[in-house]
Amino acid sequence: MGGSRNILIGLAAISLGLMGPAFTSFGAASAQVAASAAVQPPTPDWAKGLVIYEVATKAFTSPNGPESGTFQSLKARLPYLQKLGINAIWLTGYSLSDPHHFYNIWTQYAVIEPDKIDPSLGTPEQFRDLIDEAHRRNIKVFLDVITHGIMPDSSVVKQHPDWFRGGSWGMIDYDWNGGHTDLDNWWVKVWSDYVANYGVDGFRLDVDIYRPDLWSRIRQNAAALGHTIVIFIEGAPVIPGVTDFTQSENRISIGETGELDAQYIDDIPGLFREKYSETEDFSVAIEYSDGRRAEGSTNGNGPIHVKVDGFTTDRISYQPTLPAGRSERKLTIGGLASSPIKSIVVTAIGENGPPKPRRWAYGVHGGAELSIEGKAPIVDLFLSSFFAYSPSLQLSCHDNGWEGFPSDKNPYAAAGSRATFGYSFLFTPMIPIFMSGEEFDADFHALPGLSPDLYGGRDPGKGRWLYGSQLDWAELDRPDHRAMLADVSKMLAIRKRESSVLDAEMRGEVEPRLMGVKFQSDIDVPAPYMRWNRGVAIVVMANRNTEKDARLELQVPLEPLGNANDGKYAVTDLWRGGNPVVLSAADLSNLVYTVQKDKSPGGGIGLLKIQPIR
Repeated sequence: MGGSRNILIGLAAISLGLMGPAFTSFGAASAQVAASAAVQPPTPDWAKGLVIYEVATKAFTSPNGPESGTFQSLKARLPYLQKLGINAIWLTGYSLSDPHHFYNIWTQYAVIEPDKIDPSLGTPEQFRDLIDEAHRRNIKVFLDVITHGIMPDSSVVKQHPDWFRGGSWGMIDYDWNGGHTDLDNWWVKVWSDYVANYGVDGFRLDVDIYRPDLWSRIRQNAAALGHTIVIFIEGAPVIPGVTDFTQSENRISIGETGELDAQYIDDIPGLFREKYSETEDFSVAIEYSDGRRAEGSTNGNGPIHVKVDGFTTDRISYQPTLPAGRSERKLTIGGLASSPIKSIVVTAIGENGPPKPRRWAYGVHGGAELSIEGKAPIVDLFLSSFFAYSPSLQLSCHDNGWEGFPSDKNPYAAAGSRATFGYSFLFTPMIPIFMSGEEFDADFHALPGLSPDLYGGRDPGKGRWLYGSQLDWAELDRPDHRAMLADVSKMLAIRKRESSVLDAEMRGEVEPRLMGVKFQSDIDVPAPYMRWNRGVAIVVMANRNTEKDARLELQVPLEPLGNANDGKYAVTDLWRGGNPVVLSAADLSNLVYTVQKDKSPGGGIGLLKIQPIR
């Protein structure tokens, strides 16, 4: 990654006249609340402790051969997930879907009727039993929602052809901007009913959100039931008060090539320094609906005027409703034409490497274009750091192994590396999301019908799409798989036990409490980092070498810990265990620790807990 910084444009409130009534009657629950008095339910406090485990229902278990997984067979595995330390499932299989459309296998993404349970997975009663049992084991359940459209042969299309316009992914798309109030109400009812009738805990929105106003209503309906939910989205910027985080914004693995992001692998403190590096210069590119373009920057180049943190008269401000205490930087753009804007691209101008702009497309997010009026219109955009709006990190996703993926590569990212699983993933200040099987270094087993082609059935059984990998639970009889599972289980137990330090940081108004630790090592290792909270710190180390142990000499920064009586600190080895030892400040300025070689039992990482003695 270069020195430039991606900027998220917080235009959450731009529903632009699309907001419907605050509540919709659904199921047995009906609520009437004045829209003007509606307050969006905030992100629930339990979200910061989430560990999300993605499950492709049919391939997760195989009680009767390939693609025979059901709600009941998944339910039977819940004790395993509870013991592992999972507290949330991202369920990518539940509603009626096509069995061959994508990669020649059944997928949730080829949905036919989103409001009907697929009978090949079980009955509605069995689905409810699955969720009830998950809740008894303190496991949340999130459903995958296909937001762009459905299969053309759906009965919904036949009954309401006017709801649809155009198509994508070989499917027919909803006409979200066609003014179909009956479509809007149906959509709100479908997902509100999943909360009311089954108790689901939230939704992952596939592709995009399209209509934030409808998801706002769904969120409010859930709150009216006393059941707060989480909504996370694939790839798009978070909309404060509507969505909670982005699923694929921060990824360790590049699913199309099998490569791993170098900074997540080797330099977590450098990654966070870059994400929070200050820049005074921004460039802005405007595209109008009529095809005209205009550019400008804070250094004075271009016909449009760009200013950071400046207030002017005659400005048109689109400020999202932000949680109390969350601050944003304001970018003022002036000199725009009096024409609808199709998109705005803001680029942070960095010192090193090419800038990486992020686009906000009004025709997609919010479903309408931004109209500007006046001689010299001005727009204020409120910018957020990546962390404020995307506090999640993905290890492996079902999209790993996408069409064109090398046939000789493993689509799983960790591939047995404890360093990747711990240092790069579980102990960062983010919500971890990973694919089922990664915790025991599952081998990739393509479903018999899995094609390497997105459409069609060429070369069945030779695809590498991770969604189509069938887990072989018998692998846990092998010592190497059992050892990986034991180490990942230990990591998750440490994360839970030390949650006050290691939970995701959802606040967004300040930098995450993470800093690099100065060190020397006899071999190349990832840069150690330290996280802290309320006078307690945890130092995270890693060794990616699979042949040699690493001897690290650390200079532990003590400022975040505060004063200690007589300069004494209790140091506990969280990874290897044992009682705390008392060390002086001088000892911590030259602390020696050995991290064993990676991809071996107990190897790959080191964890030290440090507390001042008062």
